[in-house]
Amino acid sequence: MLGCVLAAAFLFCYIDVLIGMGRQWWNISFYSYAFLIPGISAYLVWVRRDQLWAVQPEPAYVTGTVITAAGLSALIVGRAAGIQTVQQMSLLITVPGVVLFLFGWRVLKVLGLPIAFLGFMIPVWDAVTEPLHLPFQRLSADLGVRLLNLFGIPVYQNGVFIYLPNITLEVAKSCSGVNYLIAVLATSIPLATIVLHSVWKRIGLVVLAVTVSALANSLRVALIGMLAYYDVSGDLHGPYHTLHGIFTSMVGYVVIFVGLWVLSRGQKPALRVAAQGSWKLEWPRVRIAWVVLAALLVLVGVSGYVDRSQPVVLASHGNDVSLVDVGWIGIEVPVSDMVPGADQKWSWAYRARSGEDVRLSLWYFASQSQGKELIHAETSTLHSGATTVKLSLDGQNTIEVNRRIFSEGGKRQAAVFWYDLNGRLLTSPLAVKLYTALDGMTHSRTSGALVWVSTDLPSAGEEGVEQATTRLETFVAQAFPRLTRFLSGSTP
Repeated sequence: MLGCVLAAAFLFCYIDVLIGMGRQWWNISFYSYAFLIPGISAYLVWVRRDQLWAVQPEPAYVTGTVITAAGLSALIVGRAAGIQTVQQMSLLITVPGVVLFLFGWRVLKVLGLPIAFLGFMIPVWDAVTEPLHLPFQRLSADLGVRLLNLFGIPVYQNGVFIYLPNITLEVAKSCSGVNYLIAVLATSIPLATIVLHSVWKRIGLVVLAVTVSALANSLRVALIGMLAYYDVSGDLHGPYHTLHGIFTSMVGYVVIFVGLWVLSRGQKPALRVAAQGSWKLEWPRVRIAWVVLAALLVLVGVSGYVDRSQPVVLASHGNDVSLVDVGWIGIEVPVSDMVPGADQKWSWAYRARSGEDVRLSLWYFASQSQGKELIHAETSTLHSGATTVKLSLDGQNTIEVNRRIFSEGGKRQAAVFWYDLNGRLLTSPLAVKLYTALDGMTHSRTSGALVWVSTDLPSAGEEGVEQATTRLETFVAQAFPRLTRFLSGSTP
């Protein structure tokens, strides 16, 4: 009964985190395998049940309290900053902390793999695999071209582009094969652990499955090249393309099961000796500890529904950023939706007397909460290809901003942008998250704004980029004092 109460308290504490992860698993194909992870982890616990009953629990109250408190603190900070990853990662701290607090080190040692395996369900693996995409794209293209040459197909390669007589193929990021490696890894580890007894056989199977799966992507590229050359598959981006992608992971799975069959041959069955008796615990003391832990989890869970931050609404108006007196004539124009969820937003198009055009846009959040954040998936993409540069304001003072070159509406454009958090100028999404959490905990406010200034490139090449940057620097230097006043015109 007490165990059910504790489980319910834990679920209540982390319900929003679990639901958020479930949405990511459902909406991001990369993590579709994660739905299986909790079940596999539970099964890994089940196959260790004899080992569990064979050890005597010795609750580590002090160490368990420290680790559990660290995990719950990470959860609270993640909520305050609206950082889902921090909240999700806190699970991997809280769970072993709870096990230590309730049962001690011996039990944690037995449950180490099932708990660590839960890491595969945390949606952070795309950040780990991101640097691997380009090398794997090139590897797949290189080996794929060699296979095409073996079949006598005329082909020319330039990086990730494969030129055939009738079509040009690109080994795109989504076709690198990296995304399937995590799924193969998440499958091979538990199967190797359950079936194989030798540690080296387990490691060998996992390494073999991942390696063959990676190389299979080159075969997939060659297969697509052959089908395209002979005009067999038709639309390369239709259902056939999806099947080609599944091919990579299927090869990995075949290697796993064949490897299990080969490596387990001649292996003596594991002796299963049922443990006698049951755990002996000092129940009066244990009951108090369990009740205290359940109460703590419920308290932290309730705190997630208490939003202490006060919305800070801007009392400013569009004419507060008038720049007519410094030579820029501006009109208010429709605002784009590239920053959804903003409480207030404005956009102005300015033209200098010399004919140069600049556009200024602001997205302001009176307060931030989970799902309504200044930094999220859409705004994170703004940093793709962006670099930090310094702009001079008056010859002595400078500000650091992000600069990005991009195409929109068939035109090449340059933009500088930064975040304003209660007077702080920030360029890093991580810094925005951290300062949002700090302001929420110390000042009960989570307001913030994104400032975006853009212009068309006057000419092609690096010269055009420098000319556009100079134009933006001139505009920002004249507009910055008014922007500062505009963003400080708030009413709590």
